[in-house]
Amino acid sequence: MRLALVSDIHGNLAALDAVIADMKNRQIQCVVNLGDSLSGPLLPLETAERLRSLPWLHVAGNHERQVLRLPIERQNSTDAFTSRQLNPTNRHWLAEHADPCDARLHQAQMWPQHLGDDVALCHGSPRSDVEYLLETPVGESARLASWAEIEERLAGLVPEHITLLACGHSHVPRSVRSAAGLLIVNPGSVGLPAFEDDHPHPFSSYHRIENGSPDARYAVVEKRNKQWSCELISVPYDHESMALLAEQRQRPDWAHGLRAGRMPRA
Repeated sequence: MRLALVSDIHGNLAALDAVIADMKNRQIQCVVNLGDSLSGPLLPLETAERLRSLPWLHVAGNHERQVLRLPIERQNSTDAFTSRQLNPTNRHWLAEHADPCDARLHQAQMWPQHLGDDVALCHGSPRSDVEYLLETPVGESARLASWAEIEERLAGLVPEHITLLACGHSHVPRSVRSAAGLLIVNPGSVGLPAFEDDHPHPFSSYHRIENGSPDARYAVVEKRNKQWSCELISVPYDHESMALLAEQRQRPDWAHGLRAGRMPRA
């Protein structure tokens, strides 16, 4: 079994196309998209059309939930821009994604023809689509979560037979394996390598995520001899075209993050 994991495309069609091209020679059997596919000031409609043409499996992220369920006047600027771009066909397609509000952890029986029965998926953590699983915001940055923190966030929701748990949301490419053999993989973000967030956390009210590179990220996981291995992949692409588009949309913060993989300092 050889799977590709993507997440957090955020309407960056150029990055998505670069990742798709990179996958072509990797003997991928199935691609799983872990959510936050469209929201942002870039190309949400065009990205939706591209994704609709692909035989991928999709889990909804927090931005899918916000676009579909919040009144537009309550949406933030990136979600509201996306909401105004989408037509009914694409909104219906988005609503068909596996919904984190209906099932906190998506196990393989949802897609038995594609995934092994030891695979589970979530966008953030098994208990929340806005919680990082492998990182902990502290002050203005985010550190690697301790295993005790990860176990708390798993909240007893991952059955013992699961050996691969895929997550997204933090945009940080990372893999962690427990002593018991559970491999947790975050493929990183296809389309947004840096961002700022003021969502409240126990040790932080504002933090930055910065990967330090403009590259698109995804992961390939493979099962051999009953164990999963992971390759975290970094793909260069024409990020300047997307940065210029962000500037045209009056989003210099996105433009800076897309160019540098870091957020601007005052």
